[in-house]
Amino acid sequence: MSDRWGRYAPLTGVVFVGLLIATFATSGSTPGVHSTGAHVISFYKAHHGKEMAANVLGAVGVAFFLFFAASLRARLRRGEGGEALAALAFGGAVLLAVGGAAFSALGFALADARNTIDPSAAQALNVLSNDFFFQLAVGTCVFMIGNWLAVVRTGALPKWLGWIALPIGIAALTPGGFVAFLVLMAWSLIASVLLYLRPSSA
Repeated sequence: MSDRWGRYAPLTGVVFVGLLIATFATSGSTPGVHSTGAHVISFYKAHHGKEMAANVLGAVGVAFFLFFAASLRARLRRGEGGEALAALAFGGAVLLAVGGAAFSALGFALADARNTIDPSAAQALNVLSNDFFFQLAVGTCVFMIGNWLAVVRTGALPKWLGWIALPIGIAALTPGGFVAFLVLMAWSLIASVLLYLRPSSA
């Protein structure tokens, strides 16, 4: 069983990306940070089924991301000098996952309480749902820069993939942070497939 897990574990990154794509496809254009409480409630009453489904998909995607990050860490730590750098990247993954789970929880709460929530409470939750992104930004930064250092140091993945991770990590802390997260998804997909195609001999 452990050998089979080790062989297929990297493909959890593919599942993660698939679930996030499904999340974005299912969710609508949610109210912005300046929306009134009445508008927020009206939106979630009209789209509660889709929004609840999207946030559940997002939460499950976060779980698969952590499985992928763990398999990536296991591969990177085997290389010379990779132990601490792999731990750094995994720490960033955990922080990113916390941010993603929080986003899913806030969106789910708004959809779930649509019929009973007070407008002022709905407005407050909606502001958090829009602006509660520092965990995602910092997590993406640490995850990608940690992977850059670990991949370049250990050669567990092609070094070009490691160098691509560096600008993604830097961009995560800029106003283009959401774009950086989307590119992180593409990076994870490529890394997932390469890890599967290049099984470790250990």
